[in-house]
Amino acid sequence: MKVGFETDKGRRRLKNEDSVKILSGDSFFMLADGVGGNRSGEVASSCALDALEKYVSENHLSDADDKETIFRNFLDAVNFVNQYIKAVADTDEDYEGMASTLVFAYIRDNTLYAANVGDSRLYVTSEGRLYQITEDHTYVNDLVKLGAITREEASRHNKKNVITRAMGVSGYIRPDCFCVNLSDDARVLICSDGLYDEVSEERILRTLYEYSDMQACAESLVNQANENGGNDNISVICISLED
Repeated sequence: MKVGFETDKGRRRLKNEDSVKILSGDSFFMLADGVGGNRSGEVASSCALDALEKYVSENHLSDADDKETIFRNFLDAVNFVNQYIKAVADTDEDYEGMASTLVFAYIRDNTLYAANVGDSRLYVTSEGRLYQITEDHTYVNDLVKLGAITREEASRHNKKNVITRAMGVSGYIRPDCFCVNLSDDARVLICSDGLYDEVSEERILRTLYEYSDMQACAESLVNQANENGGNDNISVICISLED
């Protein structure tokens, strides 16, 4: 397995509220995006990944022998992280209301297990195509599912970045969980909205296959997002199953 990651504040933001963390020994990958408009987004995203790392270190996913057990661990992990963020927020009035998205993945035996809260995404390639595995928890995505607007209209909507689910905003959070079988030549991409808002899925797919070095791939994707405007923080994790 090859892994590369990169995070950048972009061209328009004064600070980077994204966080990325790789637990190579556990084949566990995580990304968080501090929610724009809330206070201390960078603290929220950092807390989210620190808490998730603690959970993973204390609860060995390798001991889980089926998908249902892994997903129960994911549910417990998300709520452990959620309570941790809320507890930190209670320690300082400057942290009041802080929140974050969260997406993470665990890979074992060519099977990917993933969960998300918010609009940070996970993609997988298969047979030369790019598939979005996670589903955005956003106001406009709810409108799309209701048939009120099209996906093209959603991409231009003035509320496209309003999320409906985030870590740290309520007492209990239920993530969406996914299980995907991966081909030997699969690529996995985990990213914040700063990437997919600026770079088309067609171009993302080409870049994922253009590089065998996943660190170079991650850097290229971030550079492309900045070249196309860099209106938000940009974070990516690129994974190839090839040795």
